[in-house]
Amino acid sequence: MKKIICCLLAIAMPWTISGCQFKDIDKRSFVLAIGIDRPEDKDKKNQFEVTLKMAIPEGDPTQRSQEPVVITEIAKSVPEAVRLAKSKTDKELDFSHCKAMIYGESLARDNIVPLVDWSTRRRDIQLIMYVAVGSPSAREVVKMQTKTERLPGNALILGLGKEGTESPYIKSVYSFDLSRRTTEHGLDPIMPVVRAKHPDMLIIDRVALFNKQKLVTILTADETRMLNLLTSNNLRSSFKVDAEGTSFDYNLENSKAKYHIKTGKEKQTVVEYRLSGVASLEDNMKATPVTGPVLRSISKAASEKWERDSVNLFKKIHASGVDPFGWGLRYYSRNWNNATEREEWERLYPGLEFQVKANLSVKYTGMIR
Repeated sequence: MKKIICCLLAIAMPWTISGCQFKDIDKRSFVLAIGIDRPEDKDKKNQFEVTLKMAIPEGDPTQRSQEPVVITEIAKSVPEAVRLAKSKTDKELDFSHCKAMIYGESLARDNIVPLVDWSTRRRDIQLIMYVAVGSPSAREVVKMQTKTERLPGNALILGLGKEGTESPYIKSVYSFDLSRRTTEHGLDPIMPVVRAKHPDMLIIDRVALFNKQKLVTILTADETRMLNLLTSNNLRSSFKVDAEGTSFDYNLENSKAKYHIKTGKEKQTVVEYRLSGVASLEDNMKATPVTGPVLRSISKAASEKWERDSVNLFKKIHASGVDPFGWGLRYYSRNWNNATEREEWERLYPGLEFQVKANLSVKYTGMIR
């Protein structure tokens, strides 16, 4: 009897195994970048305009002849727009290689939370893709093809990441970090701003600050560089400073920023930052002879400028009511009363004061040959 049951099970089990649903690579269109906007048509202002930039697999990926396929669709939701876009191509849309999602500026000023939720939930979109705000629209940014772009969408991916250019004006933000910042108390979202400059140039030199839902303000290029200096170590950048009656440019070799939050007896909360760095002289506008006292004078002037620029940046961000640095999160981690710490921080935040102590040392005069 046992043998008969085993034989019946062996015969029946293959019928429960599902077949393979994998499609060959030549039957797939790989979506490399997604752009999401609000339609220009006022009658469709509550809908979404989704732009997909796709690559068709070819034999030699280094050939410039690879032209991208761009499809734009408007629908009441992003999933519906994607399904409508499938009717415009003969190949299956594959999002597993998508490395960039661009939010149109008009949409970013409205509400990004539903789109962040969609990209987080969709099974074939990786959370390590880069996110950014597109200006004037995400569609203009996504469809742009620069002369240096060999693969569809590659210029956008290399610009937003660290694989290509390393610019002090670019802040790389991943999808998982954006998702975390939209839900984490004491930490607000930020995204780089990508501007499309015709005919074929993408400019990334600004950062957009968000509250939990929408864009609040956009920092200038210099403010973005200072933000990167305050949030990352060993920033590679050059700065200009006035000293000794002329202007000097110095190249930052290494840098470090740290801070702590102090609450005084009168409940006055101060955010204290300490900046340090080592630099070398890069440009001397009037060919002033560089001696030890001159280097020390340049170092002092540069340190004071860092302090002024940092405080001005903190005041601008504080006035916007957002917290991209995570001051609130730091405060929560140092206080143990989970029942009241959020209410306490919300009460302290409007009265925050900022103090910055910078110590920049210009040690090298540069190479003179």
